[in-house]
Amino acid sequence: MIEANHIGAGATGASLGVLSTPAAGIGFGDPDEVIHGRPRKLWHRDRLAAQRFLLRLIDESGTDCELQQGAVLLAPTTQNFEHLAGTVESRNALYESSDVMLNADELGQEAGGRVAEKFAGGLVMSDAHFVQPARMIAGLAGLARSLGVLICERTEVVGVQARKGGFRILTNGGDVSAGNVFVATGGYTRDAVPYLRARTLGLPSIGIASEEIPEEEVRDICRSGRVLIVNRFRTYTCRPTGDGRRIVLGGPVSEVPGTPFENVRRLHDYFVRLFPDLTGVEFTHSWVGMVAATRDGAGHSGMHNGIRYSLGASGLVSCADAGRRMAQSILHDDTVVDSQFRRWPMRDSEHLWCRAAAFTDGLRDLVGKSRLR
Repeated sequence: MIEANHIGAGATGASLGVLSTPAAGIGFGDPDEVIHGRPRKLWHRDRLAAQRFLLRLIDESGTDCELQQGAVLLAPTTQNFEHLAGTVESRNALYESSDVMLNADELGQEAGGRVAEKFAGGLVMSDAHFVQPARMIAGLAGLARSLGVLICERTEVVGVQARKGGFRILTNGGDVSAGNVFVATGGYTRDAVPYLRARTLGLPSIGIASEEIPEEEVRDICRSGRVLIVNRFRTYTCRPTGDGRRIVLGGPVSEVPGTPFENVRRLHDYFVRLFPDLTGVEFTHSWVGMVAATRDGAGHSGMHNGIRYSLGASGLVSCADAGRRMAQSILHDDTVVDSQFRRWPMRDSEHLWCRAAAFTDGLRDLVGKSRLR
């Protein structure tokens, strides 16, 4: 494994560590409705299997990554709430889950501040989990090393050349030969793989953590200890740390990465509307990671000129499962074809696309046509 920075740098380490059960981008609704060419229930079953796979890996690694259970998906509008409530029983039966709907009056047992005033209700997903992502990644890297994987950190790939019987990988630390190449560069795809760079944009996902505050103040925000998810077209999250002394906030609040001060201010301004008590709290940590955006918003795995790739998967669960699937493809020498992976027009105008995406999603949020996932 060749990594340009340290393992987990970027979007993975900068995530909020939510291991959720719904299939990102597929949403809730009729299990038999066809989405992206497959019934919705198949996407959800795959997602559940992927989550269990990642949880098994975490268990095998023996790492204390502050694994906690439970999430609340907040419904911004009455329409969202009714949409969720209308399918919860059938989904529980189909996926053997135990999700529960809460109306606005009942949200007070899950979250403080103005959450009960600003949301129509919420879906309690008891089978969701969240972790401290840096610890999880360190544990999984240790598990990989114990199985014989050589991890070369702080080594940048600058080119990939086809050779008879394999490839030549050009890096700033020397060249290596390989029979198979798997690229998973995500929002950090550069000119070393032009085909993939033309099909992905890097959009920032930002996280911030508060100073240590009294545990009762943390419990007043996240009263049940579950992670809170505000999911419109853009996802915002709020959760306590494992020791219950800090609040961690996350969301895509800008179209291009800003300074740590700007990132803190933007996220703080969003969440203080929900939790006025955060007004006087200092946020001492800020981090940003670039997420790969594809034209259709879906993850893509396939092969181009003999090089296997997987990009655009959303979240830790999907990323781990994409890696598992690609490993199986290599082991079984399957040919993966993805004819739907379209390039971005005017790819070099990246900032223009990012600003347009932020404006469009923000406008959709404002008019309430939210896509709950």
